[in-house]
Amino acid sequence: MKILIYISSLTSGGAEKVATLMANAWCNRYQITLLTDTPQEEDFFSIDPKVSRRSTHFRVNHHNLLQKVASHFLGLKQLREIVKHEAPDVIISHMDLANVRMLLATYGLKIPIIVEDHNNPKLKGMPQPWRLLKPFAYKQASYIVLLTKELLNYYPKSLYRHTKIRFIPNPLNIPKKIPDTHEVTLNHPTFIALGSLTDQKGFDILLHTFAKVVKQRPAWHLTILGEGKLRSRLKALSKELGIDKKVSMPGRVNNPYAVLKEADIYVMSSRFEGFPVALCEALGVGVPSISFDCPTGPSDIINHTINGLLVDYLNRDKLAEAMIHLADNPALRKQLSHEAKKINETLKIDTIMPQWEALFPAKGCK
Repeated sequence: MKILIYISSLTSGGAEKVATLMANAWCNRYQITLLTDTPQEEDFFSIDPKVSRRSTHFRVNHHNLLQKVASHFLGLKQLREIVKHEAPDVIISHMDLANVRMLLATYGLKIPIIVEDHNNPKLKGMPQPWRLLKPFAYKQASYIVLLTKELLNYYPKSLYRHTKIRFIPNPLNIPKKIPDTHEVTLNHPTFIALGSLTDQKGFDILLHTFAKVVKQRPAWHLTILGEGKLRSRLKALSKELGIDKKVSMPGRVNNPYAVLKEADIYVMSSRFEGFPVALCEALGVGVPSISFDCPTGPSDIINHTINGLLVDYLNRDKLAEAMIHLADNPALRKQLSHEAKKINETLKIDTIMPQWEALFPAKGCK
C-alpha cells in the first residue's frame, strides 16, 4: 500500500512530530511518502531513510492581492500534480489549512483522504478565505480524525451528515532509555514548560505567575523550551517582572526528554490546545505536571490529583497555588510521577497506529 502523508512543514511542533512518528512507524510495512511545502533542509525531525521525502516548495507571493491569489492557485495545481504522480492508495493530511489545500487540490481524483485537525478550530484561527472554504472541503474527506470528543463541539452539525468522524489521540513513543545529551543543564529546583513561543501557549501568563511564586519560593527557577515569534517580548517581560535571572529560554532542543526528566515540575499554561503532545511527553517521562484545564485535551490526559493537577482555566492565582503546593510536597510529586508514566501504555504507538490503519481503503475508507 502506498501512503502519502502531507503536512505544511516539519519544523518543531506537536503535529509535525506526530506526522514524523507515523511515517517512521509505517515505513517498514508500507510505501510512505512524506510531503511538505517547506524544503527538507528546514526539517527539525529525523525521517527514516526508507521514507520518500518530497516538498512542494510552495511559497505565497505577498506583493499584491492578485499575485497572492495566483500563487495559491499555482500551489494547488502543483500539489495536485504531485499527488497524481505519486498515485497513493490513501492520503493522510495534518492541520486544517493543509487539509483544505489537499482536499481542494485533489477534488475529483477519487483518492481516499483522511484529515486530522490538531487544534481547536474556533480558537486557532485560519485566514478568512480558507475558513469559508473549509466546510465544503471537509465534506470531501473520507474521514475526519479528531483528537478528543470535546473537539466535536466546535464543528458544524451539518458536517456530520457528510463525513465520517473518528477520535484518535496522538501517539507517544518515548525511548525506554533516554540518553543524556547535555543540551540544557538544570542546576536548581526547576519548573519547566515546552512549546512554541506563541500567544496560544500562554507563556506570558506563566511568567506573571512564576513572578508570584518565586517571591515565596526563591530557590526555584523556570525553564521554557521552544522557539517562536514572541521570544523578544517574553524576554522583555521577564526582565520587566524582575525574574530574568530566574528564567532561562534556551530555545529548541533535539532531545526534550533528556531535559524534561531532569526537571522537577512541568507547567502547561496554554490558552487552548487540541491534544497537547508536550504535556503527554512530560507525563511519559514522569515529570509531575500541572496544567490549565483549557479547551481541549488536558482533562482527557490528566486525572486531577492522580497523575497530575488541573487548574481552573486561566486562573493565575490558582496556578500559583498549585505550583507552590507541588514544590512544597515531594511525596505528592513522587506519587504523581509514578502514575503519570502509565500514559506510555495508554498512548503507545502499537495501540494508536492500528486505529489509523482501520480507516485505510481495504477496511472501509471510500
